[in-house]
Amino acid sequence: MKNFKMIMAALGLLTLASCEKSEDLNEAPVQESSQKFKLGARFIDEEVYKTFKAADMDYLSLKFKGKNSGDVAARLPLSYTMASTAIGNQGNEGSCVGWATAYAAASSLEYNFKGISQARSPEYVYNQIKIGSCLDGSYISDALNLIKNQGVCSIAEMPYNDTNCSVQPNVSQKNAASTHKFTNWATVDNTNIANVKTLLSMNLPVVIGIPVDQAFWNIGNTGWVWKKRSGAVEGGHAVCVIGYDDSKQAFKVQNSWGTGWGSNGYFWIDYSFFAKSRFNAATRAVTECYVAYVQ
Repeated sequence: MKNFKMIMAALGLLTLASCEKSEDLNEAPVQESSQKFKLGARFIDEEVYKTFKAADMDYLSLKFKGKNSGDVAARLPLSYTMASTAIGNQGNEGSCVGWATAYAAASSLEYNFKGISQARSPEYVYNQIKIGSCLDGSYISDALNLIKNQGVCSIAEMPYNDTNCSVQPNVSQKNAASTHKFTNWATVDNTNIANVKTLLSMNLPVVIGIPVDQAFWNIGNTGWVWKKRSGAVEGGHAVCVIGYDDSKQAFKVQNSWGTGWGSNGYFWIDYSFFAKSRFNAATRAVTECYVAYVQ
């Protein structure tokens, strides 16, 4: 796969989306090969995950909507997709955590709440939190903490390179990052679909860690909607939920495998599948679920 250095030059501009439906999912079935795409999400020990602060829905609803969460949930649009970055490609590295947290979530928050259109750098985050080699991946919580504490510079300031993950941010890049921090982050109860939709309707992207199995590689056969688990789990993957559509009964998810995969780089997760308990490793769609916010 070609080097992705400077790959995001054309992707710094944010794609504005509306509350309406987006792309047509009636595409020819395609079976994907797991060898074509890298993963990279490590999942934290459950006992540690339980110590993380859970999202206070009333606090967030009052902060961003001036209403309690019940009032916001009662008035949700039938579909919503927040403004987000164009689809990127992690290439040969297990850097999905950097793409889901920095490039997808942080970029969307920066645009929707600060009017900043420069996409954030997955390189800045991943190179600092990777577990070992460039393929070994990282923890989502480490990325969230890094962006909360350090911030994250733009991809123009630290371009993505999928063949070298050893380069660390310099002083200039860290200074640039320092004004682009998460205010805080928290875990989200994936079994509460109304709460997840409420967060998305307030332009708060939801970062999830998912177990990738054979059913996931074959979701082209179901209109790019992931509906069930099947086959052995090959690894963990981090992605960013950016919208929902009640007519599809599914959440819209931004991936980091380029526009040639999925529905122009996106896929959907069925509501009922999304809400499966995290504690059943054999049936769950979501292993970890987080929200971050600014302001």
